[in-house]
Amino acid sequence: MKKKLQAIMSGMLAATLLLSACQSSGTATQVSSETAATTADSVLTTGSTATSQSANNSAAPTAASQSAAPTAAASAADSSTSAADASSLTGETEDLDALLTPASGTVKILTSVTGGKDDEEMALFAQQLGQDTGLDVEMEKPADYSTALQQKLAAGDVYDLIYLNAPDQQNLVNQGVLTDLTDRIAQSRILGDTAVVAASEWEQIKIDGKLYASFNKKEVHRLVNLNAAAARSAGIDPDTIEPTLDGYYNVMKAMKAQASATDFYGLSLVLSTVWDLQPWFSSVGLKTGITQDADGNYDVPISSEASKPVWTWLKKLYDEGLLDPDSFTQSSGDMRSKFQEGKVAVFVDWAAWTGLYNVNADGQYPDEFEAVALPGTKTADGDYMLARGDASLWAIPVNASNPDGAFRVLEYFGTQTGGNLLGIGIEGYDWTVENGSITLTDIGQSHGKDHGAPVSLSDSYLTPVAANPGFENAMTYLKYATPELSTDKTNSYKEIAGRYAISMIQGDLSIDEGLQQMRQALKDAGVITVA
Repeated sequence: MKKKLQAIMSGMLAATLLLSACQSSGTATQVSSETAATTADSVLTTGSTATSQSANNSAAPTAASQSAAPTAAASAADSSTSAADASSLTGETEDLDALLTPASGTVKILTSVTGGKDDEEMALFAQQLGQDTGLDVEMEKPADYSTALQQKLAAGDVYDLIYLNAPDQQNLVNQGVLTDLTDRIAQSRILGDTAVVAASEWEQIKIDGKLYASFNKKEVHRLVNLNAAAARSAGIDPDTIEPTLDGYYNVMKAMKAQASATDFYGLSLVLSTVWDLQPWFSSVGLKTGITQDADGNYDVPISSEASKPVWTWLKKLYDEGLLDPDSFTQSSGDMRSKFQEGKVAVFVDWAAWTGLYNVNADGQYPDEFEAVALPGTKTADGDYMLARGDASLWAIPVNASNPDGAFRVLEYFGTQTGGNLLGIGIEGYDWTVENGSITLTDIGQSHGKDHGAPVSLSDSYLTPVAANPGFENAMTYLKYATPELSTDKTNSYKEIAGRYAISMIQGDLSIDEGLQQMRQALKDAGVITVA
């Protein structure tokens, strides 16, 4: 079966023949491993001349850029890696049947970020996942995932696996929707192995001492990304930027003065959810999000009087035309596109994106565009404070028809083979093995080594190809990052804090009035419980 699949992939690549599972614009993608194989065989047999849709059609990382092909230098450095035993990197040495929970039948998966970059690759992804696990895998990827998840669960729709984040997990556990996986995980040869997932990682997602989900990937951290090429054009050495609010203000001001475009801004944000502010609040030693003290009381430090200098700084940036005015309404995708297009000096994003921006920059990297990661502002103690991401998770609903098959998939994601699929993608389509080396195809290059998990959930995973340029530097700052606490009030925190952040920065409320009203609203909503 594996040789058959690889032959199908090779034929599709050689003739640019791609199957189409459904229309991609604004509709859900739903494919199965069985129908994908049938359709692929049909494409090769009939000699169809269908061409590939752009890999940038999806909401996955490469959507940030219209150009996906890397430079020749980046290809040489990042697309292949030699190994004395390539089989250990490809996962061929793994005996998956011996490692995974015995199961058969169909597994129906509701997914968000995990899978193919477009409808065609979603079909191939489901096919590969089904072949590796011995299951018939059906994957559905709704256009508006959060809304679709709630609607489908409320309607009683049956799925074996659902993708969710930490706040979703808390809410669904409260509703009795999720299966307790504590014993399964403890007994698993993969997930129960602390060399794969450290015990401390599991502790972060426990609810009342129980585990209701497993990981999709290892979460990294958000940090400052600087367009270093534009900075150098403005006479700024990225290595000598003063890690203070004033230091970054001077960088933004100098870069805007140097820019020829009128729509160039020093900083761009997504203020509606206040998710990208931690590197700036580090300057006053405050953690963003919800915190909990030793007595179990909850607080929101960025609503306190101590947060005033940062809010005042952000308002100053807006008043002087350095803050992107779209920061009040835009999505993270909008913000990323602007940075990729060279319209923003600095902004905050995940560490994994630093390398993706450089790959997506094509021939502009590194002379015209180079994303460089920085840790933000220092605390009074000379340290940094960064936020690590909310866990992205997989859970098994209590009404799942094939919980054994679903858990087999969760275990598979923790293997070398599964890590490859979630990372570099599909063998024969995204990557090939030639003369003992793993090499990314042009399509694989455009996908940025990310099919849902740019960093594998497994600490034992062997990275088969070199990291995207800039990623390894970004990961050196992980030591400064801690997770934000997720509770069933997290979404309320984001909505309330975001609303008042916008009012203060736009000047509808003074900073003092805004902080007072924000804090009271958070108390009224039960987000803040401390006196």
